[in-house]
Amino acid sequence: AVVSTQSTGKMTVTIRGCEQIPNVPIPTPPTFRASQPVAEKLLLVQKYISELQYDYTGLQFFEIKKGRPLCRLMDVAKSIIKESLPIKCLEAVILAIYLTSELPAVQRFPVAFKTTFEKNTFKHIVLGVFCNGKFGALGLSRRDTLMYKPLKYDTLHELLAEFVQCYNDCYHEVDRIKLGLPVNHDNQSMEAVTWKYTYIRLSKMSNKDFKQICDSFSKHMRGKTAHQMKYAKLERVTIADMSDSSSTGSTTRTKCQKLNKGSSR
Repeated sequence: AVVSTQSTGKMTVTIRGCEQIPNVPIPTPPTFRASQPVAEKLLLVQKYISELQYDYTGLQFFEIKKGRPLCRLMDVAKSIIKESLPIKCLEAVILAIYLTSELPAVQRFPVAFKTTFEKNTFKHIVLGVFCNGKFGALGLSRRDTLMYKPLKYDTLHELLAEFVQCYNDCYHEVDRIKLGLPVNHDNQSMEAVTWKYTYIRLSKMSNKDFKQICDSFSKHMRGKTAHQMKYAKLERVTIADMSDSSSTGSTTRTKCQKLNKGSSR
Protein backbone atom coordinates (compact mmCIF):
# COMPACT_ATOMS: atom_id res chain seq x y z
CA ALA A 1 0.00 0.00 0.00
CA VAL A 2 1.21 3.48 -0.88
CA VAL A 3 0.78 6.24 1.65
CA SER A 4 0.25 9.71 0.13
CA THR A 5 2.59 12.56 0.95
CA GLN A 6 -0.23 14.42 2.75
CA SER A 7 -1.08 11.37 4.85
CA THR A 8 2.59 10.88 5.65
CA GLY A 9 2.86 14.47 6.85
CA LYS A 10 -0.21 14.15 9.11
CA MET A 11 1.04 10.84 10.47
CA THR A 12 4.45 12.35 11.23
CA VAL A 13 2.93 15.33 13.08
CA THR A 14 0.66 13.04 15.12
CA ILE A 15 3.49 10.72 16.13
CA ARG A 16 5.90 13.53 17.01
CA GLY A 17 3.18 15.32 19.01
CA CYS A 18 2.41 12.28 21.17
CA GLU A 19 3.90 12.82 24.62
CA GLN A 20 3.76 9.10 25.50
CA ILE A 21 6.29 8.25 22.79
CA PRO A 22 9.92 8.95 23.71
CA ASN A 23 11.83 11.30 21.44
CA VAL A 24 13.89 9.50 18.82
CA PRO A 25 16.93 11.34 17.46
CA ILE A 26 16.54 12.27 13.79
CA PRO A 27 19.54 11.24 11.65
CA THR A 28 21.56 14.11 10.23
CA PRO A 29 22.57 14.02 6.55
CA PRO A 30 26.33 13.71 6.07
CA THR A 31 28.60 16.66 5.43
CA PHE A 32 31.88 16.23 3.59
CA ARG A 33 35.29 17.79 4.10
CA ALA A 34 37.26 18.69 0.99
CA SER A 35 40.28 16.68 2.18
CA GLN A 36 38.23 13.62 3.03
CA PRO A 37 38.88 10.47 0.94
CA VAL A 38 36.02 9.39 -1.32
CA ALA A 39 35.74 6.03 0.44
CA GLU A 40 35.09 7.79 3.77
CA LYS A 41 32.47 10.04 2.18
CA LEU A 42 30.65 7.01 0.78
CA LEU A 43 30.78 5.36 4.19
CA LEU A 44 29.15 8.45 5.75
CA VAL A 45 26.40 8.27 3.14
CA GLN A 46 25.82 4.60 3.95
CA LYS A 47 25.76 5.24 7.70
CA TYR A 48 23.06 7.88 7.22
CA ILE A 49 20.97 5.56 5.04
CA SER A 50 21.32 2.75 7.59
CA GLU A 51 20.29 5.07 10.44
CA LEU A 52 16.93 5.60 8.75
CA GLN A 53 16.43 1.82 9.13
CA TYR A 54 14.62 -0.64 6.90
CA ASP A 55 10.84 -0.32 6.59
CA TYR A 56 9.18 -3.48 7.96
CA THR A 57 5.71 -1.93 8.21
CA GLY A 58 4.47 -3.18 4.84
CA LEU A 59 3.58 0.40 3.88
CA GLN A 60 5.27 2.52 1.23
CA PHE A 61 5.74 5.98 2.68
CA PHE A 62 7.23 7.50 -0.48
CA GLU A 63 5.83 6.99 -3.97
CA ILE A 64 8.59 6.49 -6.51
CA LYS A 65 7.91 6.26 -10.23
CA LYS A 66 11.17 5.22 -11.83
CA GLY A 67 10.26 6.76 -15.18
CA ARG A 68 10.14 10.28 -13.76
CA PRO A 69 12.91 12.81 -14.54
CA LEU A 70 15.88 12.80 -12.19
CA CYS A 71 14.89 16.17 -10.71
CA ARG A 72 11.54 14.72 -9.58
CA LEU A 73 13.24 11.74 -7.98
CA MET A 74 15.54 14.13 -6.14
CA ASP A 75 12.44 15.87 -4.74
CA VAL A 76 11.48 12.49 -3.27
CA ALA A 77 14.96 12.21 -1.76
CA LYS A 78 14.49 15.60 -0.08
CA SER A 79 11.17 14.39 1.35
CA ILE A 80 12.87 11.26 2.70
CA ILE A 81 15.43 13.41 4.50
CA LYS A 82 12.73 15.75 5.83
CA GLU A 83 10.43 13.03 7.15
CA SER A 84 13.20 10.64 8.30
CA LEU A 85 10.91 7.62 8.07
CA PRO A 86 12.05 4.02 7.46
CA ILE A 87 12.75 3.21 3.81
CA LYS A 88 13.24 0.23 1.51
CA CYS A 89 15.85 -0.59 -1.11
CA LEU A 90 14.56 1.63 -3.95
CA GLU A 91 14.17 4.66 -1.67
CA ALA A 92 17.71 4.00 -0.40
CA VAL A 93 19.05 4.08 -3.98
CA ILE A 94 17.24 7.38 -4.71
CA LEU A 95 18.63 8.83 -1.49
CA ALA A 96 22.15 7.58 -2.26
CA ILE A 97 21.99 9.23 -5.70
CA TYR A 98 21.02 12.53 -4.07
CA LEU A 99 23.67 12.40 -1.34
CA THR A 100 26.49 11.51 -3.76
CA SER A 101 25.56 14.09 -6.41
CA GLU A 102 28.26 16.44 -5.10
CA LEU A 103 30.93 13.80 -5.69
CA PRO A 104 31.68 14.24 -9.41
CA ALA A 105 34.54 11.75 -9.32
CA VAL A 106 32.11 8.96 -8.36
CA GLN A 107 30.13 7.24 -11.09
CA ARG A 108 26.82 5.84 -9.86
CA PHE A 109 24.78 3.14 -11.64
CA PRO A 110 21.79 0.98 -10.58
CA VAL A 111 22.32 -2.73 -9.96
CA ALA A 112 19.14 -4.81 -9.69
CA PHE A 113 18.88 -8.47 -8.66
CA LYS A 114 16.16 -11.02 -9.28
CA THR A 115 16.45 -14.11 -7.09
CA THR A 116 14.54 -17.28 -6.29
CA PHE A 117 13.96 -18.91 -2.91
CA GLU A 118 11.63 -21.90 -2.49
CA LYS A 119 9.97 -21.13 -5.85
CA ASN A 120 9.27 -17.54 -4.79
CA THR A 121 10.75 -14.59 -6.70
CA PHE A 122 12.40 -11.64 -4.97
CA LYS A 123 13.77 -8.36 -6.31
CA HIS A 124 16.38 -6.04 -4.83
CA ILE A 125 18.34 -3.01 -5.98
CA VAL A 126 21.51 -1.20 -4.86
CA LEU A 127 23.52 1.71 -6.23
CA GLY A 128 26.83 0.64 -7.71
CA VAL A 129 29.67 3.15 -7.34
CA PHE A 130 32.99 3.47 -9.18
CA CYS A 131 35.91 5.77 -8.37
CA ASN A 132 39.67 5.66 -8.82
CA GLY A 133 39.57 2.18 -10.35
CA LYS A 134 37.56 0.65 -7.49
CA PHE A 135 33.95 -0.54 -7.30
CA GLY A 136 31.55 -0.59 -4.35
CA ALA A 137 27.84 -0.28 -3.56
CA LEU A 138 25.38 1.70 -1.42
CA GLY A 139 21.92 0.62 -0.36
CA LEU A 140 19.65 -0.91 2.25
CA SER A 141 18.36 -4.42 2.83
CA ARG A 142 16.99 -6.74 5.49
CA ARG A 143 20.37 -8.46 5.26
CA ASP A 144 23.52 -6.52 6.09
CA THR A 145 25.44 -8.47 3.46
CA LEU A 146 23.13 -7.38 0.62
CA MET A 147 23.56 -3.61 0.81
CA TYR A 148 26.78 -1.69 1.46
CA LYS A 149 30.01 -2.81 -0.15
CA PRO A 150 33.13 -0.71 0.49
CA LEU A 151 35.00 0.89 -2.39
CA LYS A 152 37.61 -1.86 -2.66
CA TYR A 153 36.72 -4.19 -5.55
CA ASP A 154 39.10 -4.07 -8.50
CA THR A 155 36.49 -5.17 -11.04
CA LEU A 156 32.74 -5.08 -11.46
CA HIS A 157 32.77 -8.86 -11.68
CA GLU A 158 34.34 -9.11 -8.21
CA LEU A 159 31.63 -6.84 -6.78
CA LEU A 160 28.74 -8.72 -8.37
CA ALA A 161 30.27 -12.10 -7.52
CA GLU A 162 30.38 -10.97 -3.88
CA PHE A 163 26.66 -10.21 -4.00
CA VAL A 164 25.95 -13.58 -5.64
CA GLN A 165 27.89 -15.37 -2.89
CA CYS A 166 26.02 -13.44 -0.19
CA TYR A 167 22.73 -14.42 -1.82
CA ASN A 168 23.87 -18.05 -1.85
CA ASP A 169 24.62 -17.77 1.86
CA CYS A 170 20.95 -16.75 2.29
CA TYR A 171 19.87 -19.76 0.18
CA HIS A 172 18.78 -17.52 -2.69
CA GLU A 173 19.62 -18.33 -6.30
CA VAL A 174 20.40 -15.28 -8.43
CA ASP A 175 18.55 -15.59 -11.74
CA ARG A 176 19.26 -12.21 -13.26
CA ILE A 177 21.25 -9.02 -12.72
CA LYS A 178 20.35 -5.76 -14.46
CA LEU A 179 22.88 -2.94 -14.80
CA GLY A 180 21.74 0.62 -15.46
CA LEU A 181 23.64 3.52 -16.97
CA PRO A 182 25.64 6.07 -14.94
CA VAL A 183 23.39 8.64 -13.26
CA ASN A 184 23.74 12.35 -14.03
CA HIS A 185 25.29 14.44 -11.23
CA ASP A 186 22.98 17.37 -12.01
CA ASN A 187 20.04 17.05 -9.62
CA GLN A 188 18.03 19.47 -11.79
CA SER A 189 18.36 17.27 -14.88
CA MET A 190 15.18 16.40 -16.77
CA GLU A 191 16.72 13.14 -17.99
CA ALA A 192 15.26 9.91 -16.68
CA VAL A 193 17.50 7.34 -15.05
CA THR A 194 18.22 4.37 -17.29
CA TRP A 195 17.55 1.51 -14.89
CA LYS A 196 17.94 -1.31 -17.41
CA TYR A 197 20.78 -1.42 -19.90
CA THR A 198 22.67 -4.69 -19.59
CA TYR A 199 21.06 -7.99 -18.60
CA ILE A 200 23.08 -10.79 -17.03
CA ARG A 201 21.22 -14.11 -16.83
CA LEU A 202 23.39 -16.10 -14.46
CA SER A 203 21.29 -19.23 -14.70
CA LYS A 204 22.22 -19.58 -18.38
CA MET A 205 25.89 -18.69 -18.54
CA SER A 206 29.29 -19.73 -17.31
CA ASN A 207 31.40 -17.68 -14.92
CA LYS A 208 33.70 -16.84 -17.85
CA ASP A 209 30.81 -15.28 -19.78
CA PHE A 210 29.68 -13.49 -16.60
CA LYS A 211 33.12 -11.94 -16.21
CA GLN A 212 33.29 -11.01 -19.89
CA ILE A 213 30.02 -9.08 -19.79
CA CYS A 214 31.04 -7.29 -16.58
CA ASP A 215 34.40 -6.31 -18.07
CA SER A 216 32.73 -5.04 -21.25
CA PHE A 217 30.24 -2.92 -19.30
CA SER A 218 32.85 -1.42 -16.95
CA LYS A 219 35.23 -0.74 -19.85
CA HIS A 220 32.65 1.36 -21.68
CA MET A 221 31.47 3.01 -18.46
CA ARG A 222 34.84 4.44 -17.42
CA GLY A 223 34.93 8.17 -18.01
CA LYS A 224 31.62 8.23 -19.88
CA THR A 225 28.23 9.71 -19.11
CA ALA A 226 24.95 7.86 -19.53
CA HIS A 227 24.26 9.83 -22.70
CA GLN A 228 27.58 8.79 -24.22
CA MET A 229 27.05 5.14 -23.32
CA LYS A 230 23.46 5.12 -24.50
CA TYR A 231 24.35 6.20 -28.00
CA ALA A 232 27.73 4.52 -28.27
CA LYS A 233 28.09 1.68 -30.70
CA LEU A 234 28.14 -0.85 -27.88
CA GLU A 235 26.82 -4.34 -28.36
CA ARG A 236 24.56 -5.48 -25.56
CA VAL A 237 24.86 -9.20 -25.03
CA THR A 238 22.11 -11.34 -23.56
CA ILE A 239 22.89 -14.99 -23.07
CA ALA A 240 19.58 -16.61 -23.97
CA ASP A 241 20.65 -20.23 -24.09
CA MET A 242 23.86 -21.95 -23.00
CA SER A 243 22.69 -25.51 -23.63
CA ASP A 244 24.86 -27.90 -25.64
CA SER A 245 23.69 -28.92 -29.08
CA SER A 246 23.00 -32.63 -29.35
CA SER A 247 24.75 -32.88 -32.70
CA THR A 248 27.78 -30.62 -32.37
CA GLY A 249 28.05 -29.93 -28.66
CA SER A 250 28.49 -26.26 -29.50
CA THR A 251 27.18 -23.47 -27.28
CA THR A 252 24.17 -21.56 -28.52
CA ARG A 253 24.14 -17.86 -27.80
CA THR A 254 21.80 -15.07 -28.71
CA LYS A 255 23.29 -11.60 -29.01
CA CYS A 256 20.87 -8.71 -28.92
CA GLN A 257 22.06 -5.48 -30.48
CA LYS A 258 21.36 -2.28 -28.57
CA LEU A 259 18.00 -0.81 -29.50
CA ASN A 260 18.38 2.58 -31.11
CA LYS A 261 14.96 4.01 -30.39
CA GLY A 262 14.05 6.87 -32.63
CA SER A 263 17.37 6.61 -34.48
CA SER A 264 17.94 5.91 -38.15
CA ARG A 265 21.39 4.41 -37.48
